[in-house]
Amino acid sequence: MADTAGRLHTKSNLMDELGKVRRVAEKGAGTVTETLLVIDATTGQNGLTQAREFGEVTNVTGVVLTKLDGSAKGGIVFAIETELAIPVKLVGIGETIGDLIDFDPEEFVSALFER
Repeated sequence: MADTAGRLHTKSNLMDELGKVRRVAEKGAGTVTETLLVIDATTGQNGLTQAREFGEVTNVTGVVLTKLDGSAKGGIVFAIETELAIPVKLVGIGETIGDLIDFDPEEFVSALFER
């Protein structure tokens, strides 16, 4: 597991380092089985750009959508899934590990209309 928190897709040197982390992890007997991009539910259209940039460098396999416990709706995940074919895998509805749950698309859409 590698946490690359704080990487900005606009900083090419940091993105180059992230690509290197991926390449090193794949060397020898290493296998990267999952690469998750964590996106804050309050992120707007910038989230699509982030997903595109990180996807090019690290082959993102899924999205973790956090901060769904507030008023944010996380609608950017529709564009990410539609345009980039990156599925949402987990959602964060609080601040503890127990608040990280599997993504349920039907529940997500229902919650969008309830707010």
